[in-house]
Amino acid sequence: MDKAAGDLKAYLEKLLTAESIGTGVTVETFGGPRRLTVWAQNLPRKQADVVNEITGPPKSVAYDSVGEPTRAAVSFAEKQGVALHEVFVVTTPKGEYLAAKQVRRGRTTEQILADILPRAVHDLAWPRSMTWTGLDGPRFISSHSLGAGPPGRQNPEAHVCGDSRGRHDTRPPLPGCRSHSRAVLCGIRKKLAANGVIVRPAERRAKIERELATQTKATGLRLHSDPHLLDLVVYLNEFPSVIQGKFDPAFLNLPDEILITVMRDHQKYFALEKRGGELAPAFLAVINLAKDAKGLVRAGHERVLRARFADAQFFWAADQKCRLADYLPKLERITYESRLGSYRDKVERIRAVARWLMEQWFNLGMMQAHVADADRAAELAKCDLATEMVREFTELQGIVGGLYARAQGEADDVADAIYDHYRPVGLGRSHPAQSDWLRSGHG
Repeated sequence: MDKAAGDLKAYLEKLLTAESIGTGVTVETFGGPRRLTVWAQNLPRKQADVVNEITGPPKSVAYDSVGEPTRAAVSFAEKQGVALHEVFVVTTPKGEYLAAKQVRRGRTTEQILADILPRAVHDLAWPRSMTWTGLDGPRFISSHSLGAGPPGRQNPEAHVCGDSRGRHDTRPPLPGCRSHSRAVLCGIRKKLAANGVIVRPAERRAKIERELATQTKATGLRLHSDPHLLDLVVYLNEFPSVIQGKFDPAFLNLPDEILITVMRDHQKYFALEKRGGELAPAFLAVINLAKDAKGLVRAGHERVLRARFADAQFFWAADQKCRLADYLPKLERITYESRLGSYRDKVERIRAVARWLMEQWFNLGMMQAHVADADRAAELAKCDLATEMVREFTELQGIVGGLYARAQGEADDVADAIYDHYRPVGLGRSHPAQSDWLRSGHG
């Protein structure tokens, strides 16, 4: 939604400028979980009229010897849509010519918006879209209603994705938060805020950050840093507030990576840490309500998280009943790519590359033991794809394999290599941690 808001602003500024009504106009766009809003201020009521001077035949052709207009002058006036007495003579470097002024009347802003808004909407790109009039037709995300036009005035008719909305749409253009009454654009921020909608994402972010800080200060805990989750909850809530919940400390027996992944990726909760850095049995949730006076929402979140942790605990125990290497045969039934075979085939290719690299380094003085470790890490790296834990929590692929390898007594370098083998996942993201052997100065 953040990208869509930025794209919409750029598209509209470009289209307004092309229509010669963009000068002095301020365009702001706001995104939220249920709305994408553009606010254009200082729009003129209409385009300026454009006057063009059209040159016609030479004066010597347009008038006869006694100054009477000829057929050439009459035809020129008719072609330009003006009366004969409205034509005039202009002097050019080539001589005197007949001329007429052609006025192109500017369109009203409502007419222009009805034309350019659908174009701006169609140009927006979404990771997933719906087809509205057929596979070859326009694509857009799910839409509930559309409104366009100056606040407090009749909306222009706008055809978007094969649907006509605006003048013929009897519903308010901007539905309010589901737990509040519906709101319209008039009054914009104040009226929407009264109906449970903070329009500007920056204001929502500031409110969330302020309440997160208040909650952590009150408990003496600190927030587990998660900038991506903060970005996400800003666009998942329109009137956010922060509540604190707790969970059974017995679940802390699970690795932190699993607990944090469940809270962050599945529940959108912020994990909390003690001053020493260890995970605390508590979390912060951002809800789309002004408050939770009776604690009913908090209790609901705690109940859901308890069930998710119980699932993770069950998967951890079930997966530990066999060793990682025992999952290798199951990889034969998981397709990597139709032309490249199964994940078991991929494992053998990784092993071959790893052995070759390590043998080259061994010839340069690396200890023989590390050739075996590299081969073992390559052999086990993809085994967690067949585990119950990764089937449920796919974000943990690789990480789970490293955790299981360590819990089952594999060498530290083997467990570290499996844990980090997907890193870095993108430009600027964290790199694999150096092994003890590299840190000792052998690298």
